[in-house]
Amino acid sequence: MVHIFSLHSDQPPFLVLDEIDAHLDHSNVQALANFISDLACQAIVISQKDRFFVHGEGLVGISKRKNTSVVFTMDVARLRKAAQREGEPLPLQ
Repeated sequence: MVHIFSLHSDQPPFLVLDEIDAHLDHSNVQALANFISDLACQAIVISQKDRFFVHGEGLVGISKRKNTSVVFTMDVARLRKAAQREGEPLPLQ
C-alpha cells in the first residue's frame, strides 16, 4: 500500500485501487478513506466494504442477473447533502 501511494508523488490524474481495503479493520478502513479523499486526484476504488464506499462521491455497482450484467449508479454526494438537510447522518459514517 505504501508503494502505491508513493507513486502518487508523480501526481497522476487518477488512481485505480482494487480492494485495497480488503484486509483492513474498521478504523483503518476509515483512515484509508480519509487519506484518499485528501489526495488531490480522482480515485476509482473497488471495494466491498460499505464503511469505505460511503465516503465516495458516486457509486457504480455491477451485478450478474442470469446471463447479463446489471449496472446501477448512485450519487452519494447528493444523498449526503439530502441527509444533512434532514439532519440525518449517512449510515456507517
